[in-house]
Amino acid sequence: MCGRYFLEQDISDAALLRILETLEARGEDVRLRGDIFPGDRAPALADGRIQAMRWGFAPGGGGRLIINARSETAEEKPLFRGAGRCLLPASGYYEWSGKEAGHARCAFTRPGGAVYMAGLWRRAADGEKRFVILTREATAEAARVHPRMPVLFSGELRRAWLEAKKTLPELLRAAATDVCVLDPGARL
Repeated sequence: MCGRYFLEQDISDAALLRILETLEARGEDVRLRGDIFPGDRAPALADGRIQAMRWGFAPGGGGRLIINARSETAEEKPLFRGAGRCLLPASGYYEWSGKEAGHARCAFTRPGGAVYMAGLWRRAADGEKRFVILTREATAEAARVHPRMPVLFSGELRRAWLEAKKTLPELLRAAATDVCVLDPGARL
Protein backbone atom coordinates (compact mmCIF):
# COMPACT_ATOMS: atom_id res chain seq x y z
CA MET A 1 0.00 0.00 0.00
CA CYS A 2 -0.57 2.48 -1.33
CA GLY A 3 0.32 2.27 -5.01
CA ARG A 4 -2.59 4.15 -6.50
CA TYR A 5 -5.54 6.25 -5.43
CA PHE A 6 -8.30 8.09 -7.25
CA LEU A 7 -10.41 11.21 -7.59
CA GLU A 8 -13.90 10.54 -8.95
CA GLN A 9 -15.42 12.53 -11.79
CA ASP A 10 -18.57 13.27 -9.75
CA ILE A 11 -17.48 14.56 -6.36
CA SER A 12 -20.17 15.16 -3.75
CA ASP A 13 -17.79 16.07 -0.90
CA ALA A 14 -17.85 19.90 -0.71
CA ALA A 15 -14.39 20.26 0.86
CA LEU A 16 -12.73 18.03 -1.75
CA LEU A 17 -14.54 19.83 -4.56
CA ARG A 18 -13.28 23.19 -3.23
CA ILE A 19 -9.70 21.88 -3.16
CA LEU A 20 -9.90 20.70 -6.77
CA GLU A 21 -11.60 23.89 -7.97
CA THR A 22 -8.88 26.01 -6.31
CA LEU A 23 -6.10 24.15 -8.13
CA GLU A 24 -8.04 24.21 -11.40
CA ALA A 25 -8.58 27.99 -11.12
CA ARG A 26 -4.84 28.47 -10.61
CA GLY A 27 -4.12 26.50 -13.76
CA GLU A 28 -1.87 24.11 -11.83
CA ASP A 29 -0.32 21.19 -13.69
CA VAL A 30 -1.99 18.60 -11.47
CA ARG A 31 -4.20 15.54 -11.87
CA LEU A 32 -7.68 16.55 -10.71
CA ARG A 33 -9.70 13.49 -11.75
CA GLY A 34 -9.12 9.78 -12.32
CA ASP A 35 -6.36 7.53 -11.04
CA ILE A 36 -3.32 9.07 -9.34
CA PHE A 37 -0.10 7.14 -10.06
CA PRO A 38 3.35 7.46 -8.47
CA GLY A 39 5.15 10.33 -10.15
CA ASP A 40 1.92 12.29 -10.81
CA ARG A 41 1.34 15.78 -9.46
CA ALA A 42 -1.65 15.64 -7.13
CA PRO A 43 -3.60 17.88 -4.73
CA ALA A 44 -2.13 18.24 -1.24
CA LEU A 45 -2.79 20.25 1.89
CA ALA A 46 0.28 21.56 3.71
CA ASP A 47 1.45 24.71 5.47
CA GLY A 48 -2.14 25.97 5.60
CA ARG A 49 -2.47 25.96 1.82
CA ILE A 50 -3.87 23.92 -1.03
CA GLN A 51 -0.91 22.87 -3.16
CA ALA A 52 0.16 20.62 -6.00
CA MET A 53 2.90 18.12 -5.14
CA ARG A 54 4.51 15.21 -6.96
CA TRP A 55 4.07 11.71 -5.51
CA GLY A 56 7.35 10.05 -4.60
CA PHE A 57 10.73 10.87 -3.08
CA ALA A 58 13.68 10.14 -5.33
CA PRO A 59 16.19 7.99 -3.43
CA GLY A 60 19.83 9.01 -3.41
CA GLY A 61 21.73 7.34 -6.23
CA GLY A 62 18.67 6.88 -8.44
CA GLY A 63 16.33 3.93 -8.43
CA ARG A 64 12.59 3.64 -8.01
CA LEU A 65 10.57 6.37 -6.35
CA ILE A 66 9.84 5.92 -2.66
CA ILE A 67 6.06 6.39 -2.53
CA ASN A 68 5.17 5.16 0.98
CA ALA A 69 6.58 5.35 4.47
CA ARG A 70 5.75 3.03 7.35
CA SER A 71 4.23 5.24 10.03
CA GLU A 72 5.78 3.08 12.74
CA THR A 73 9.35 3.83 11.62
CA ALA A 74 9.25 6.91 9.36
CA GLU A 75 10.51 9.29 12.02
CA GLU A 76 13.65 7.13 12.47
CA LYS A 77 14.61 7.00 8.77
CA PRO A 78 17.09 9.58 7.42
CA LEU A 79 15.09 9.88 4.18
CA PHE A 80 12.11 11.31 6.06
CA ARG A 81 13.87 13.43 8.70
CA GLY A 82 12.88 17.05 8.45
CA ALA A 83 9.92 16.31 6.19
CA GLY A 84 6.76 18.33 6.70
CA ARG A 85 3.29 16.93 7.25
CA CYS A 86 0.65 16.93 4.54
CA LEU A 87 -2.73 15.46 3.71
CA LEU A 88 -3.63 13.92 0.37
CA PRO A 89 -7.33 14.22 -0.41
CA ALA A 90 -8.95 11.52 -2.53
CA SER A 91 -12.19 9.76 -3.32
CA GLY A 92 -10.56 6.47 -2.30
CA TYR A 93 -7.57 4.22 -2.74
CA TYR A 94 -6.83 0.84 -4.30
CA GLU A 95 -5.28 -2.31 -2.95
CA TRP A 96 -4.50 -5.47 -4.88
CA SER A 97 -5.45 -8.81 -3.39
CA GLY A 98 -2.94 -11.67 -3.24
CA LYS A 99 -1.93 -14.15 -5.92
CA GLU A 100 -4.54 -16.68 -4.90
CA ALA A 101 -7.26 -14.13 -5.75
CA GLY A 102 -5.65 -13.26 -9.10
CA HIS A 103 -4.32 -9.87 -7.99
CA ALA A 104 -7.78 -8.32 -8.17
CA ARG A 105 -7.92 -4.55 -7.72
CA CYS A 106 -10.13 -3.52 -4.80
CA ALA A 107 -11.31 0.03 -4.15
CA PHE A 108 -11.66 1.41 -0.63
CA THR A 109 -13.84 4.49 -0.09
CA ARG A 110 -15.53 6.40 2.70
CA PRO A 111 -19.26 6.41 2.04
CA GLY A 112 -20.50 9.98 1.76
CA GLY A 113 -17.12 11.66 1.99
CA ALA A 114 -13.56 12.10 0.91
CA VAL A 115 -10.52 10.23 2.18
CA TYR A 116 -7.62 12.22 3.65
CA MET A 117 -4.37 10.24 3.69
CA ALA A 118 -1.51 11.36 5.91
CA GLY A 119 1.72 12.11 4.14
CA LEU A 120 5.17 13.58 4.52
CA TRP A 121 6.54 16.13 2.09
CA ARG A 122 9.71 17.98 1.30
CA ARG A 123 11.22 20.13 -1.41
CA ALA A 124 13.45 18.10 -3.73
CA ALA A 125 16.85 19.29 -5.02
CA ASP A 126 15.12 20.64 -8.14
CA GLY A 127 12.78 22.75 -5.99
CA GLU A 128 9.70 20.64 -6.62
CA LYS A 129 7.50 19.66 -3.66
CA ARG A 130 7.22 15.86 -3.29
CA PHE A 131 5.24 13.62 -0.94
CA VAL A 132 5.01 10.05 0.34
CA ILE A 133 1.93 8.42 1.87
CA LEU A 134 2.17 7.11 5.42
CA THR A 135 0.97 3.53 5.90
CA ARG A 136 -0.06 1.46 8.90
CA GLU A 137 -1.19 -2.05 9.74
CA ALA A 138 -4.50 -2.71 8.04
CA THR A 139 -7.76 -2.82 9.93
CA ALA A 140 -9.66 -6.12 9.98
CA GLU A 141 -11.69 -5.30 6.87
CA ALA A 142 -8.76 -3.97 4.85
CA ALA A 143 -6.52 -6.88 5.95
CA ARG A 144 -8.77 -9.25 3.97
CA VAL A 145 -7.17 -7.67 0.89
CA HIS A 146 -3.77 -6.32 1.99
CA PRO A 147 -1.79 -6.21 5.28
CA ARG A 148 -1.12 -2.43 5.05
CA MET A 149 -3.30 0.60 4.42
CA PRO A 150 -2.82 4.37 4.36
CA VAL A 151 -3.04 6.37 7.57
CA LEU A 152 -6.42 8.12 7.32
CA PHE A 153 -7.53 11.15 9.28
CA SER A 154 -10.92 12.83 9.43
CA GLY A 155 -12.38 15.84 11.25
CA GLU A 156 -10.21 17.33 13.96
CA LEU A 157 -7.52 14.70 13.44
CA ARG A 158 -6.75 16.27 10.05
CA ARG A 159 -6.10 19.63 11.67
CA ALA A 160 -4.08 18.03 14.50
CA TRP A 161 -1.89 16.23 11.92
CA LEU A 162 -1.21 19.37 9.90
CA GLU A 163 -0.59 21.57 12.94
CA ALA A 164 1.87 18.99 14.37
CA LYS A 165 0.57 19.54 17.90
CA LYS A 166 0.36 15.80 18.53
CA THR A 167 2.88 13.08 17.80
CA LEU A 168 2.28 10.52 15.10
CA PRO A 169 1.81 7.66 17.63
CA GLU A 170 -0.85 9.71 19.48
CA LEU A 171 -2.70 10.42 16.25
CA LEU A 172 -2.45 6.80 15.09
CA ARG A 173 -4.14 5.63 18.28
CA ALA A 174 -6.91 8.20 17.79
CA ALA A 175 -7.36 7.19 14.15
CA ALA A 176 -7.53 3.46 14.84
CA THR A 177 -11.19 3.30 13.86
CA ASP A 178 -11.02 5.85 11.03
CA VAL A 179 -11.17 3.55 8.03
CA CYS A 180 -12.53 3.14 4.57
CA VAL A 181 -14.72 0.28 3.41
CA LEU A 182 -14.29 -2.09 0.52
CA ASP A 183 -16.49 -0.59 -2.17
CA PRO A 184 -17.87 -3.21 -4.56
CA GLY A 185 -19.51 -0.46 -6.60
CA ALA A 186 -16.40 1.65 -7.15
CA ARG A 187 -15.05 1.75 -10.68
CA LEU A 188 -12.16 -0.63 -11.15
